Amino acid sequence: MQKYLDKVKAQIAKLQSFSIVRIPREENIEADYLSKLATAKEGAIPPIAPIRYLELPSIFAMDVKVQAIDYSNSWTGPIVNYITNGTLPDDNVKARQLKIRAAKYLMMGDVL
Repeated sequence: MQKYLDKVKAQIAKLQSFSIVRIPREENIEADYLSKLATAKEGAIPPIAPIRYLELPSIFAMDVKVQAIDYSNSWTGPIVNYITNGTLPDDNVKARQLKIRAAKYLMMGDVL
């Protein structure tokens, strides 16, 4: 709903003036009919009802830019390599430490 509000505010900013008038439901047949249609079950909608389906939303999602993160140099890299490939450091002490640390983790797909 916030995106719709933002769109309305942007449109209002382009106008010289505007006003909002409340119309009672009894006097606004179209809005009353729409509210009944919105809550009606699919079979209860009369076949003569003029229904128009929107093919595109009024609000478009913004493209989100994602930057790939390289975890190979992080603390998780050696653990992931050991669990997936069995790769151990050449140093026996570091290899033993890595085995102990890796025993606490589990790979689910590509996620540690």
